[in-house]
Amino acid sequence: MPDVDQTTSSLADPGFPVFDPDNLLRNVLGIEPEPLPDFDSPALTPMRVPLREATVGLLVSSGAYFPDQPRLKQHSDLSYRLLPRERDLDEVLFGHMTPIRAFALADPNVAYPRDTMLDLERDGVIGRYADNAVSMTGSISQFDELATEVAPRIAEEFKAMGVDLVLVVPFCPQCHVAFGVLARALERRGLPTTSITTLYKHANYLKPPRASFLDFPLGCTAGRPREKAQQREIVKAALQHAEQAGPDWELNRLPFRWAADGNRDWEALVADVYRVDNEIRGAVRTNAAAHTQVLGGGNEHEFAIRCAC
Repeated sequence: MPDVDQTTSSLADPGFPVFDPDNLLRNVLGIEPEPLPDFDSPALTPMRVPLREATVGLLVSSGAYFPDQPRLKQHSDLSYRLLPRERDLDEVLFGHMTPIRAFALADPNVAYPRDTMLDLERDGVIGRYADNAVSMTGSISQFDELATEVAPRIAEEFKAMGVDLVLVVPFCPQCHVAFGVLARALERRGLPTTSITTLYKHANYLKPPRASFLDFPLGCTAGRPREKAQQREIVKAALQHAEQAGPDWELNRLPFRWAADGNRDWEALVADVYRVDNEIRGAVRTNAAAHTQVLGGGNEHEFAIRCAC
């Protein structure tokens, strides 16, 4: 059960420990972090119905797909897959080759919380879970195309399903940037969104609408593997925040701990996962080299106007 006070904090002084992905990049992978875009607060599209009556869609960046669907590429893939709500998670595959995919392989619901959404539907927390989730590999740096070409198509997919609110579930650090842009672009196109983020700094810079911060390892955006009750409470809390959020942007801190005693040994676990992958495959280095467009750097306001986000 949650046992941390729920607070909203500032970027300059969060008031509590947070995971720093910049240290991971520099000290474990030897990569210099790219500057993050510092966006203004987004304008929110009002929710039309209460959560208990709402159809909720799911937008995931883990590259989830099923064996009879075309595989999603490892990075720079602007296509998406529709994941039917009735498909068993025993079949799901992940195209995103980030090292932290190990958590999703242990339990897909931490990155693609299909079972959690069905549980919330059965319990009456939400009106209905949408017919399909939308899945991409969020390791993307084609930000203009993502906002101006992909976002309108995804918005139409959700609107055709009667979706009232979209839960956005980013995965790796690059996913947090790309899906922050995508969430803002969907919101500007009249589709209310809410995000769960495990990266405090990224959320404060990108400012995705109705964002909630979960102080958990990268890759565990929707909870700890195989802990269904906790997963349910995390997603429920994020959705309820979406319903209650005011017009001013703030980062809602979700009151959950990875370890019951509050220890942060999981930070070393995440670093070890990346370190081993770097020594064997070098997947993060390969992906970093593939991303040529940097969004941060002083042109965020012009980008937001041009890309309607």
